[in-house]
Amino acid sequence: MSNNLNKQKKHKKQALLGQVQGKHKARIKRTPHQGNLTIEKSAPQNAEVLNQSSSENKPIGKWVALGVLALIAFIFPKPKLITYEKLGLVSQSVYWDGLPGIDPILFDSNLHPRPALDRNTLYLCADQKNPNTCQKYQILEQAGFISALKKLALD
Repeated sequence: MSNNLNKQKKHKKQALLGQVQGKHKARIKRTPHQGNLTIEKSAPQNAEVLNQSSSENKPIGKWVALGVLALIAFIFPKPKLITYEKLGLVSQSVYWDGLPGIDPILFDSNLHPRPALDRNTLYLCADQKNPNTCQKYQILEQAGFISALKKLALD
């Protein structure tokens, strides 16, 4: 009995000092269940599926960006190479139609163009506000975007 009392006193002292060790049964280490193994094995497969789906989205994004650029290139006006003449003097200039709110431009001239391309006429004005400063030119030829780029590159 005295042995039993000593154990109780020792237990009280340890409890007061915060060093109580509970009487726990030893834990038995078990091998993981088959269900856990399938989850662990499927995790890399899920990562591969996610990588594949994200790589599939990238080409779609590239195609969308390419489509938007093509649409912009199709909608916006492109420069033209125009050949115009007045009193036997023939000249070539790169002409850009402009955008809404932006006036047309002749890239190699300080004059302001007022086009009447449907009538093959081009008015070049020194002052935009005064129509008396405009000269009328006859358009002989209109070339496309590639010709305009060549002309800009060579000049």
